[in-house]
Amino acid sequence: MIINTIQLEYSIRGKENQETILFVHGAGGSMIQFQRQQEFFSEQYKVVLISLRGHGDSPKPIPNTTEQYALTLFAEDIIQLIKDLDLVRIHFVGNSAGGVLGFLVVSQTAERFASLTTFGTTGQMKFPKFLAPVFRGFDALMLRYFKNWYLNLMADQTAMNASAKEVCLQMFVKAVAAIPHFRYNLVNYDFTGFISQSTVPYTLIRCEFDKGINGMLKSTLKAIEANPSAKVIDLNGVGHVGNLDNPTAFNNCLKDILNKLP
Repeated sequence: MIINTIQLEYSIRGKENQETILFVHGAGGSMIQFQRQQEFFSEQYKVVLISLRGHGDSPKPIPNTTEQYALTLFAEDIIQLIKDLDLVRIHFVGNSAGGVLGFLVVSQTAERFASLTTFGTTGQMKFPKFLAPVFRGFDALMLRYFKNWYLNLMADQTAMNASAKEVCLQMFVKAVAAIPHFRYNLVNYDFTGFISQSTVPYTLIRCEFDKGINGMLKSTLKAIEANPSAKVIDLNGVGHVGNLDNPTAFNNCLKDILNKLP
């Protein structure tokens, strides 16, 4: 049985502003990833941070199974929160799997969105589907028997400096029950058709040292080239969680993207 939407943990600043920036983290993250962005942008925008189901202080689904972490259910949670808060003129900013969810959410409710920006995200993941239970089983094994070591390893591989790694570790600790199931559902997907045809302006921030994702961007870049409303911006000196690696550089990059929107 698949339960209905989950009431997500969220934070809002700049409620008096008309336009909204909605920041969405990836697998293992939480809303604390974007605290520096909320502080920076809230004078001009209504800034909404969320923690996805099973992450941060958002509740885990019951039962806590892989089916409950389907990408469609994550998207439904987000869409329900958008409706509950009556958000319009939204700029969706997603990191990693949060960007993947952005493709889903914007495709279903395009009328509410002014733009979509992703970083650390590829529009197509092509691992063979039979590997999904293998990845899930490995994650579950490591998190059961070697949790502290494995979470520290994940933080070391995700972030580029000590402060960014500490934030990642804080987030990962609260998402242990979600990580294997979420990653299972990220093994194989394709949103390049949406990217090539979307009328909502789309920007991919390509982070210089995010080697794993950058090596998987070929089909995404082809889709971007086919869409006059899509573009790529390079952000140097940062990795997969570019907003944590260098908050100032990321904030200025995103500000420039938003300021140049039609």
